[in-house]
Amino acid sequence: MGVSFSGHAVHRLLTCILAVSLAGLLTSCASTKMEYAKEVEMDAYPGPNIQGINRYLKENTVGSRLHGGFIVSKLEHLGVDGVENKDEWDSVDVDSKYRITYLPVYGSIDKFAKGELFMMNIGFGIYHGIYASTSVGINTRHFELGLSTFQRFTYQIINYLGYERDDEGNLHKLENFDNENRLVFQYGAGAYASLFLGPVTLSYNGNIYRPNKSVIIDKPIPQFKFATPYLFTNNFLVSYWYNPTTEFQLGVTNILVDFNGGHWSLNAGISLWSF
Repeated sequence: MGVSFSGHAVHRLLTCILAVSLAGLLTSCASTKMEYAKEVEMDAYPGPNIQGINRYLKENTVGSRLHGGFIVSKLEHLGVDGVENKDEWDSVDVDSKYRITYLPVYGSIDKFAKGELFMMNIGFGIYHGIYASTSVGINTRHFELGLSTFQRFTYQIINYLGYERDDEGNLHKLENFDNENRLVFQYGAGAYASLFLGPVTLSYNGNIYRPNKSVIIDKPIPQFKFATPYLFTNNFLVSYWYNPTTEFQLGVTNILVDFNGGHWSLNAGISLWSF
């Protein structure tokens, strides 16, 4: 079940991503700057479930993984503390909320390569949007450790109420509660670790990103003068290897906002391997 990418396909993909990114930058430049904000609520999705190999891989091996599963959770609104306006408006608090929402299914295809100890991975998948991931780490007979990054295109609803200042210094209300989906680009970083116990693997992976630092691709919003907290996604997983090419998995996901609060969900999946 190997995976190959033609040079032409990769070139087309990179060209598409570059064009979309440039469009997003141009759109952002044309947006209005908000003088201060009163309310903001935005979608906050968990970061992608980026895993290692979850077992010992022989030296000088290259292989692929097809992974998919489903998520059980519910919509929840988490209040966000400590969000403040800047400069002369720092006494005006921002009533902020994250709308924690999930899509019920996910999937990915990953390519792994291992030398004597170190391994690399590149992956593409669907996890609350379309994402690409890379990771590097070590893989031993008893455990593995690694670091990862991800980039994701998704849709995000951002509702807000605030004020802008015109050229004459007058304040005007800016608001949008129409629940419009906006195409955005998100990015983050994380880590993973696994412990191998025969046919069972105990693993963890987590990542961090900032939902209000999404790059808006279309339907621009005013430029906020504040930053909302980081979102930490933590995945705790148990794998059972039915055979060398089939892995069943069960786990829970926890979301933290700057290490405060928490939101839980369940997930289950299966992986098919080419080695």
